This record gives sequence, C-alpha cells and structure tokens, in this order.
Amino acid sequence: MKLSLSLQTSMLQTLTPQQIQYLKLLQLPVLQLEQHIRQEIEENPMLEELEDSADASPEDDDYDEDVPTIDKPIINEREDYFEDKGHSDDSEGFDDRISSQEDNFDENHHDPFEFYELAWNETAPSDSPRNDDFDDNDYFQPKDVPSFIDELLTQLRFLDLTKEDLILGEYIIGNIDADGYLRRELEEIVQEVNDVIGDYNLKTRKAILQKEREALNLALEQATASLQSNYDNPARSYSVEIEAPAVVIKKEMPVPVFYDFITFAQAEKILKEVQKLDPPGIGSRTIKECLVAQLKAIMNPTEVQKLALKVMEVTYDAFAMKHYPVITKTLGITDEELKAVIEIIRRLNPKPGGGTAAAATNSVIPDFMVEYDEEKDDIIINVNDSRIPALGVNVMYEKLKKEARYKKFNKETSQWLRKKYDDAKFLLQAIKQRKVTMLKVMTGIAGLQREFFKHGENAIKPLIYKDVAEDTGLDVSTICRIVNGKFVQTGYGTFELRYFFSESLPSDDGEEVSTRIVKQRIREMVDKEPKGKPHSDEKLTKELKKMGLNVARRTVAKYREQMRIPVARLRKEL
Repeated sequence: MKLSLSLQTSMLQTLTPQQIQYLKLLQLPVLQLEQHIRQEIEENPMLEELEDSADASPEDDDYDEDVPTIDKPIINEREDYFEDKGHSDDSEGFDDRISSQEDNFDENHHDPFEFYELAWNETAPSDSPRNDDFDDNDYFQPKDVPSFIDELLTQLRFLDLTKEDLILGEYIIGNIDADGYLRRELEEIVQEVNDVIGDYNLKTRKAILQKEREALNLALEQATASLQSNYDNPARSYSVEIEAPAVVIKKEMPVPVFYDFITFAQAEKILKEVQKLDPPGIGSRTIKECLVAQLKAIMNPTEVQKLALKVMEVTYDAFAMKHYPVITKTLGITDEELKAVIEIIRRLNPKPGGGTAAAATNSVIPDFMVEYDEEKDDIIINVNDSRIPALGVNVMYEKLKKEARYKKFNKETSQWLRKKYDDAKFLLQAIKQRKVTMLKVMTGIAGLQREFFKHGENAIKPLIYKDVAEDTGLDVSTICRIVNGKFVQTGYGTFELRYFFSESLPSDDGEEVSTRIVKQRIREMVDKEPKGKPHSDEKLTKELKKMGLNVARRTVAKYREQMRIPVARLRKEL
C-alpha cells in the first residue's frame, strides 16, 4: 500500500460565529429576545439601554464604519454574510481599523484594570440622575405565602400519627405531582423511607458506641490518676471513685431515638390519611381513587351521593366507557337516578392539585400585530418590539477615546475593549436586521392568507413553508426559524404562526381546501350532533362529502384524534 499526498479544492458552506448568533436571534420570541438582550447588557459594559430609541440611531459616525454590516445576504443562510462588504469574517480587520484610529493603545502598559478605573471611578455624564433620596435599607419585603405542599404538611402534622407514620406521610406529600396525583409507586417510597431509617439507626448506634468508648477511656484515665495520687501520698485512702460510663453518656448525649421499619400495609393506611387532607383526593394514584376519596369526604351524604359512591366503587369501568345500560342493570337503578349520579360526579375535581389547569392560563405576548383596514383595503403589519429595550454604545466609550490620547493601555485591555465594542455594534445591527427579516416573512404570510385577515378562519387557504420562501426570496429554513414559537394578534384572535400553514385537500369544485377547514367542519358537526346518538366517523365522512369535501374515513378519524375529540361512544350522554 503506497502513501501519497495530494491537493484538491472543494466548496464548503460554513457559518461564522456572528452568523450563528444572528440565526439564534431569529428563533427567539419577543419575551426570550428581551431576556437575551438584558443578559447582554449585564455582560457587556459597552451596551447601555437608552431612554429614547432615537438615541440609538445608526447614523452615528462609528456605527457603519467599524463593524461589518449585516445586509441582505445575511437573510439567506446559503450566502455569505459579509460578501462584497470588504470586511473580514474574523476580528483581525476590526482590530486593524480600531488601532489605526486616534485610540493608540500601548502594549507595554502593565495595568490591565485601568480601563475599569477610568470608566467607572470617574464622573461621567448621565441622562438619568441618581436619586439621592433612595435608601438601600428601605426595600420591599415580599409576603411569605405558604406553598401548596407546605399547607399539606401542616395539616399532616395535626394528625395523631407515630413518628414513623409522619416521616412516611411527608415523603408521600413530597412526591405528589402538580395536578395532585401520586404517580410514583408506593413500594418505592416505602423502600426509600426504610433505607433512610436504616441509615439513621446505624449512625445513631455508631454514635452511642463512640460515646461509650470515650466514656470508658475517661473512666480509666480518672482511675489511673486517682491510684497514682494515692500511691504518691500513703496517708490518703486507696478507695477510688469514678463515674460510670453510662452516667457520662447520659450527661453528654441526649436520649437516642430509633425508628421502626415501615410495612406496605402501614403505608397504604397513611396514604388514605393523606387523601383525606384538604383538598380531598390529593395523593391519589388513579382518577377512580381520587373521585372515591372526594365522595367519601362528603359530610352527611344524600342518597344520590351515596349512590354515586357505589357507582364509582362497583361499576367504574362501565362508567368510564359510558356503558350506561350495564350500570343500570348491575345496580338496579333507573335512567333518572343515573342522570342525577352523573351530575354529582361532574361536580367533583379530577385534578385536586390544580397545577395542570393553572399552567394553561398563561398569557401569550404576540410577536406581530396584524389588522385589516377596510377603508384602504390594505393589511397593516407591525412587529411587536415594545418590550425590546433601545440600545446604544455606552457614552463612556467616547470618553475612553479621548483619554486614550494621553493614556496608554496594555494589550490585554485593548483586546478586551475591542471585543466588547465589536460585540455591541454587531448586536445592534443584528436586532435591526432581525426586525426587517421578520417583517418580510409576516408580510409574505399576510399576502398569501389575505382572505383570512379579511373574512376570518373560514377563508384560510392551504399554505406551506415553500410558498412563503418563494414569495419572500428567503430560504425555507429561515421561514421555519421565524415561524416556530411565534404568535400574531389579529382581528379574529391570537394565533401561532404555524396555524396559517396546512396541507390541501381537493374539493368537488376543483379548488384546494385547507385541512384546517376540514377540521373546523368536523368540530362544528360534533358540537351540533345529538348527545344521545353522536355521529360516528362514517357518519362524519358522509356529511363532509355532502359539503363537497372528499375525505376518507381514516382521515376523519385522524383529524378527530388530533383535535382530541373522543369516539362517538364516549361522547354519548343520557
């Protein structure tokens, strides 16, 4: 086998660190972008937040001269960011330009921290004067509000429990999920508690043995000293009185506490006690256990409530599958009695913890605001940058430029200064370019979905990422980055940008219909169906065909599952 060297040329696409940073900014929604900018302000002293956005105007003399401009090619990831700009991708060009200006930094200077001293220890102009009336000692003390778990632990400690039961109960409460369920196996919790008890008992025994050794050694030392004293003085008595080791241990060490190991039957008993805490059903392992615990917690239950408990305990599976004839036959009750039972059960809380329901109420801050102007027959698009702080280069940098005429900086300080200044200028330009790119994409989506913004959801059309890419001249991956995780506020509600993208289905009139229209028609039919005899997937398919939508039954079933609509049998009501 012969070894040889050869040269060959190839074209490869690589991303510079600045390109990667810009692509990350494109992906960030407005809230995350605000957090990112706040973090950059904290880490880069060259950045400052301006009170007036006009102060951050790019018409500053240094704004376009010292930093590579992010022009149109940066929008398309397949092109070079700085093509035909005359700038280098690395920082060497910036270093040469900044060193060729008035700021003449001496590499022989030996104080790397003089920049900090110059920038922050001297008086500098400021647009916002300091409030001298502010007292650092006058701060707001937030109220200590007990958490949900703390309230349960407080209730548990009021129960008449042994020390072992109390430990197990605390472990059970600590493993309860946000929605109030105990999804960890009880056997695992018991094993973990027993391991902790075993370790504690072992450490306690070791401590007692250590104290006994120390007490015994002390007693021997006392006896030896007493005997030696008597030997040196023959006139004294030879009786030796020493303190017993047990007495020494009792004085120096509190009474040791040992814990008994917990059995699984004992754990089941404690779990039932936890489920009686407020709210009832907390710590349940299944929905059945949760509902049964709530029904048992009712004081002085009525006959209907007693019957509801019986339905849950005896015929829960049939109730969950809505096999109502099985329930009436098994328990010997009428349909009217079963209706009353169902009404009682519906009033119960299937999620006593409430964590999952609370998370769904989080508000959404839109990244775009789009409205239709009927008078001008035009769509108005705005990028929501109200939360984005106006940025500019710190005024201290101008002062440093003047001071540098007679002050010399060493190499480390000058490199740090150049890097921070370069990062600050690039971030300012990247944020500006991000807004331009986002506005371009939203304009493309609004133009292709013009009927939606005029007439609402019924007028939405099929749309894919490639259509927007062709309309805007951007790359498909850029469209994906901007669409993902961002929202738009319209006259018909707030929608995620992905809502406007859907596949198409053929209709009888030859036009393509968005799959969202089909899903909307299915939802409307389900809402209007008779509750006693809901439509099957086959029935929904026939109704869609009457509307001119040729959809297969399996497609209807797929769309129904995507919208989390249960099958017809589970939608049936008495």
